[in-house]
Amino acid sequence: MNVMQKVLVNNVIPGSIISRDVYSKDGIILVSRGVAFREHFVKHFNEAGVKEIFVEENGQMTKDTMNHIRKSLHINDIVHEKTISQAQTQIKKTMIKISAAGSVNIARIGKLVEEIIDQLLEKQEFVFALSQLRSVDDYTYRHSVNVGVLSLVIGIDMSLDRDALRNLGIGAILHDIGKAVVPEDILKKPSSLTKEEFAEIKKHTDYGYEILKRTDVAEEAAQIALNHHEKYDGTGYQKGLKGTNIPLFSRIVAIADAYDAMSNDRVYQKKLSPDKVFKEITHLGDKHFDCEIMEKFARHLSIYPTGTGVILNTNHRGIVLRQNKLYPESPVVRVFRDERKDIRNLYVDIDLSITKHLYIANTF
Repeated sequence: MNVMQKVLVNNVIPGSIISRDVYSKDGIILVSRGVAFREHFVKHFNEAGVKEIFVEENGQMTKDTMNHIRKSLHINDIVHEKTISQAQTQIKKTMIKISAAGSVNIARIGKLVEEIIDQLLEKQEFVFALSQLRSVDDYTYRHSVNVGVLSLVIGIDMSLDRDALRNLGIGAILHDIGKAVVPEDILKKPSSLTKEEFAEIKKHTDYGYEILKRTDVAEEAAQIALNHHEKYDGTGYQKGLKGTNIPLFSRIVAIADAYDAMSNDRVYQKKLSPDKVFKEITHLGDKHFDCEIMEKFARHLSIYPTGTGVILNTNHRGIVLRQNKLYPESPVVRVFRDERKDIRNLYVDIDLSITKHLYIANTF
């Protein structure tokens, strides 16, 4: 026997099965039980004075169901996972070598940057979920690679030539290279840093520049290590540079660095959901970042990336299936219906851009 629940008409998920006949105030039957609820029913019922109806009760979305739905989605990597893994491994080797010998050979890094550029240039468009740069346990090294990829996305949007992209990519991937000589107990401290410890952390920009100056990287690439913590309003470090006095590449990397940091768990801070990262980083605008570069970057962000778990205003849970370019806040969502039913009826796909009474209230 199916369990019923009374639901406000405006909160019924399209596709839900109506479990009792629906009558108007005049006793005229509007819809018979067993019919699947459709979007246009909302207006029809409201005009007839029907505020609530009975539908078959939805089950709870389990982890197994979540995993099943996610596996059914096709999420393209913006850069091949093999290339990302190779770059991460190379960054780790490079930083270990620096901490031991104080020198670095960036030839292999340069080759990997070329591969990343080629793979990005193969894409037909750059509207994708940047969170597809999947986080891993070893944050420091993956963060460096992520920042390199994100910076190159911006550089390509800005129509930088091939040489400039290569220098940008190398500098971006090596932007935190100076952390190789910062004491590990400070880098991995889970609690608040003392004034002295924070002063030491800030020195990684100087350390990084000094290290890269001993290599054959271009000066504009080395400058990224030095200036990626400068802020557009002049409140950054080390020099307190302001506006366009901050080198272009450093302004690009500052945005990519902040976005990836907010999007991943760190020792001292949990990651934010994609929509909160989007709001936070765009809110900072020309306070911390170059507004023109920020606008270019924001065009490539998915507020709710494919695969994100979302909670609708009706408390139904679902997973983002694909994006609506013109309405990024209203993607197509695959909503779980009733796990007790046949797998073919497990979920319904809802385009929130054309479903007026449904919207995303939260993520999970």
